[in-house]
Amino acid sequence: MSERLAALGHGEIDTLILQALVRKLVAKGVLTPDEVRALLFEAATRLDEVGSEQTPQAARSMVEEDLAPAFLGKD
Repeated sequence: MSERLAALGHGEIDTLILQALVRKLVAKGVLTPDEVRALLFEAATRLDEVGSEQTPQAARSMVEEDLAPAFLGKD
């Protein structure tokens, strides 16, 4: 079944579901945008893009430029 779901979104269905879930939690007041940004920052610092963890500056840039708009929408 999961293979079928992944095929429907060409491997992106989980990302779309996660983004929709985060937006719903923010809309209901369960999470604040600042809490979402903090979670995204924590995850971004653990990414292994070039053989080591991201620097805080690179992770912050990734969150503000790419991740936060994807999860929270553009302000």
